[in-house]
Amino acid sequence: MDRKDFFKNACGLGICSCFGAGLLSNGDLHAAVDEKDAWKEGFIRYRFEKLIGILDSTLDEHTRNQILENLGKECAKSGQSKNFVNNIDGFFENIHSRWGENATYDKEKGLIRIETPERACVCPLFDAKTVSKSICQCSVGWQTQTYNTILGKDVEAKCVESVIRGSKRCVFEIKI
Repeated sequence: MDRKDFFKNACGLGICSCFGAGLLSNGDLHAAVDEKDAWKEGFIRYRFEKLIGILDSTLDEHTRNQILENLGKECAKSGQSKNFVNNIDGFFENIHSRWGENATYDKEKGLIRIETPERACVCPLFDAKTVSKSICQCSVGWQTQTYNTILGKDVEAKCVESVIRGSKRCVFEIKI
């Protein structure tokens, strides 16, 4: 499937709606939903999970991973990484205090390792119990964009472990 056909089909499936992304860009999904519209949160999760399933069943793995990684990169662009340009230690302190994540940086090997505590996935767009395991590529994109921004150089991230893929925690490695 070429790019033009993908977008044509995606828009036909309602994927071009950026409602969920618009809510997230303003902060926490819960803060963006008032009580009378609370049903929308569940609808967004359901729709997003279905989208991931459609991507799984219609695209080859490489194309699907590229799309999910690009989604994660877009999410990271609205995050705090721009506040930590050239301050990797400050970012490590931030992710530890906010999310309990531990980071190690082996400068000689050019390798950053991020380990989350035991917990559910933090993304509010899906239920970790029902979403496809391919969604972890979105987090790979997030890690890639975040460290590209902070370090000012290209990096390559990979998911080593994840809760969604059966581990008790998530572990990412970022090669500089």
